[in-house]
Amino acid sequence: MVKPYHPGEVVARVQAVLRRSQQSQVPAAETLRWAGLVVDPVALTAVVDSDSASPRRLDLTPTEFSLLVTLMRAPTRPFTRLFLLEHCLPESDALERVVDTHVYNLRRKLEAAGISDVLPAVRSVGYRFRQP
Repeated sequence: MVKPYHPGEVVARVQAVLRRSQQSQVPAAETLRWAGLVVDPVALTAVVDSDSASPRRLDLTPTEFSLLVTLMRAPTRPFTRLFLLEHCLPESDALERVVDTHVYNLRRKLEAAGISDVLPAVRSVGYRFRQP
């Protein structure tokens, strides 16, 4: 860095380096499955594979996909809105309640594909993925 520098810039650069190093330490992603829902974090695809119909690909935004993968990796564990916001929207300055909107949209898309009641709210905490 060239002098003079602002301390805020130093903090921002250190945070960026730490964030990049954490992303590189993510283990190899496995395919996540739940009652006909197949999520592949590597290929960034979510497919509903029901017995009665042909497989249907869900059209999810990157944020919705990240939320779904995060929640499916730890079923039944409640996640706070703040954790989901920091994990799924790391560069965002949005408030915690923006997670509610993304979860609402994700629920609508899952219900349209025949999967319902898998993202219940946990009162005063946030959300979790419900296993059967």
